[in-house]
Order: sequence, then C-alpha cells, then structure tokens
Amino acid sequence: MKFLSALVFLTIIPVPSRFITNEGRQVLYFPLVGLVIGCLLYGVDQILILAPYPEVRIVGDVLFLAIISGALHLDGLADTADGFFSHRPREKILEIMKDPRIGVMGVLAILFCILLKLAGVAGIIHSESLIWLIIVPALGRTAQVIGLVFVKHVPSEKTLAENFYQHGKYLLLIFCPLPFAILFYMDWMMGLVALITFALLLISLLLYFKKIIGGITGDTLGAASEILETVFLLIGGISVSIY
Repeated sequence: MKFLSALVFLTIIPVPSRFITNEGRQVLYFPLVGLVIGCLLYGVDQILILAPYPEVRIVGDVLFLAIISGALHLDGLADTADGFFSHRPREKILEIMKDPRIGVMGVLAILFCILLKLAGVAGIIHSESLIWLIIVPALGRTAQVIGLVFVKHVPSEKTLAENFYQHGKYLLLIFCPLPFAILFYMDWMMGLVALITFALLLISLLLYFKKIIGGITGDTLGAASEILETVFLLIGGISVSIY
C-alpha cells in the first residue's frame, strides 16, 4: 500500500516489506503521514504531562520529533547548511552536501533548530494551543510534496530515490490543503496567517535552492521541512489557544 510505503519512508515505524512499494507516487500520502506523526506527538505530550518538571515535557516532545523520523530531516538540514554556507561554486556545494561528515555550519544549524523548537514547544504548552503539535509535522511533510511536484531535482543528485521526484504530477497535491483546512476550521484567521506564512516561506526557500544549485535535493527538502516545522512551532507558541 502506498500509504504504508510513505509511512516507512518518513518514519521509523516498522512496516512488513510485502506492503512496501517504491514507485514514488506514495508522496501523495506525505501530509497524512505528517498528521499521524502529529497525533503521536500529541499523545506523547499528554503522557509527558505526568513528568515532574515541565522541561522534561518540552524536551521530550522535541526529542520525539527527531526520533520518529530517524533524524533524517535534521541530517538534510545539516548537509544543506554545510554546502550552502560554504560559498563555493554549485558543483562544490553538491559535493559538500554528499559528504557524510558534518561541518561547523551543519552543527550550528542543528543546534539552533533544536533550541528554537524547544522555545516553540514551550510557548505552545504555555498557551495551550496544542493543535499545533498535530499540525506542524503535517506542514513539514506537505512542503516536501510541493517541492517534489513543482521543482525539478538536481540531475546528479542520487541521495533520494529518483522515482520520488514527481515534477508536474499535480494530482499528488490532493492532501496538501488538509492541514490548513483543519486550522481554518479551528480558527479561520489563524488558518489564513498560517497559509500565507507557509506559502511565502516555502516559495522563498525553493527559489533560493533553485538559484544556488539549480533545483532541489533530498537534503534541501529535509532542510525545508525542518525550517517550516521550527517556524510554525514558534508561531504556535505565540498564538492564542485554539484547542
């Protein structure tokens, strides 16, 4: 099943191999997998309420986000930061991004990403806008689908299976509005703000990737996902309670 294939690709949740397909169209279900991750995060958060210190709850939520994806997107963020902030020519940037070793910029990118996520989760817990714990992972995976459909990949890039790039196959976007529909249902003004912020930020990132390396790679998609998650955790932390 395509949904289970998407689940096993984006998470560490085990799925029997007989249910896994690699045709690439499972990217259709990425937003749904994001909602599954969000629901699991919400469940973990409710369990961590029992922790003796609120800091344990905050760190536990952020740790779960990293673990459930096998830190795949954090790795992409680190590789992207190392390559893009090297200020080298395009081919050298791509070479740096493929290097399994992590550099100073990659370490800093992960560090600040985690610190900002901790701040965002703390704000969400304080404002009791817990719906963001469910929505944020879905927004990060929705960004990946949009990138895979609208932007061509770098031809020499082999770190993400070739068939996951679905340029021009717009029917695969069918579930992308779902996270925003939930927000609009809960609070139409917050939904509108989220939609505009998401569109502006993602378009800026994709255009930047295209300008620097001529397209997207698996690493840049992971970086985009992490950046959007971080931004929307912070937005959730400063919003009034809608749940």
